[in-house]
Amino acid sequence: MGMHRVRRRWRLGVLTALSIRLGAVVAGAPAQAPVPPAAPARSCAEMETFLKTARIGPQRDLPVGVTAPSRATLDDGSFQHDAAIQTIDERKTTFQGNRGMELNFRDSWQFNVAGYELAKLLELNMVPPYVQRRVKNTDASVTWWVNDAMMERDRVRKNLTPPDPQRWNDEMHASRLFHVLIGDSDFNQTNTLIAPDWRVWMIDFTRAFRLIKSLDYAKEVTRVDRKLYANLRGLRREVLQERLGTWLTKAEIDAVLGRKDLLVRALEAQIASRGEAVFYELPRVGEPCGTGLQ
Repeated sequence: MGMHRVRRRWRLGVLTALSIRLGAVVAGAPAQAPVPPAAPARSCAEMETFLKTARIGPQRDLPVGVTAPSRATLDDGSFQHDAAIQTIDERKTTFQGNRGMELNFRDSWQFNVAGYELAKLLELNMVPPYVQRRVKNTDASVTWWVNDAMMERDRVRKNLTPPDPQRWNDEMHASRLFHVLIGDSDFNQTNTLIAPDWRVWMIDFTRAFRLIKSLDYAKEVTRVDRKLYANLRGLRREVLQERLGTWLTKAEIDAVLGRKDLLVRALEAQIASRGEAVFYELPRVGEPCGTGLQ
C-alpha cells in the first residue's frame, strides 16, 4: 500500500489527464460499485490520541520508498490498528531533484503533521490523522493506516474506472488545490490512496511546504467546492502560526500564505469569467473529520 513514496515526481498535469470524463468507460475494467461510507468509528481526536499513546508493535519496512518508512500495529489494550511511521528529517543547502536545483532543501516527517493540521483548518476530510510521537528515541510522524486501500498507481495499471466519475473528478480537483497550496514537490501516484468506498485519501507530504510563493499549475485549479473556497480565503497568519508553528518555520508559513493569495486570485479570475460554473459541492468538505476511516 502507498503509505510510502516513490522518488519519481508525478506532475499535476498527469493528474488532470487521469481525471475521468463523465460517462467514460475504460475497456476491460468494469466499474466497481461504491461502498457507502460509515460514520467514523472514532473521531479524529480519538484517532490522534490512539496514535500518540497506544503501544507500538514490531515495525516492518514498507517495500517502496527511500525514506525508510515503516508499518506497525498499535495496541491500546482494547483495540488494534496499523500505522505508518516516518522519521526522515533531512536538510541540504542544495538538492538536485526533478524540479531542478532546489536551495534550502528539506525532507521532513514534520510536514506530514503540518499537512494534516492544515487540512483540518480547511475542513477537508481527505487526509488521515497524523501525529508527532517519539519512536525508538526519534521524533516521527505516525499516521492512521487506510485499510484495504489501493494506490492510484495500481488503479491506473489495472484500468479501473471510478464508479462515480463526477465524485471522482470533484475529489481530484480538491486534491489538486491542496497540493498546490502546500507546495508539494513530490506529489505522485503512490501518495494518493483509494479506499474500498472509492474515497480518495492524500498521504506523505515530507517534500511539501516549499519556500516558493508561485504556483506551478495554477491553470489546473479551475473548479472548487464553495465551502473549501471560503475556508481557503479565510486562512490567516495568526491561525497558521498557532496551529502549524510547531512544525513549520515562519518562512514556510509565509510561503503557504503567498500561494494561498495566488490561488484565491486565480479562482477569482475563473469566477469572473465563468460565474457559478466554477463551484461544486463536495461532501468531503465539512463532514466530520475521519468519516470513511475504520
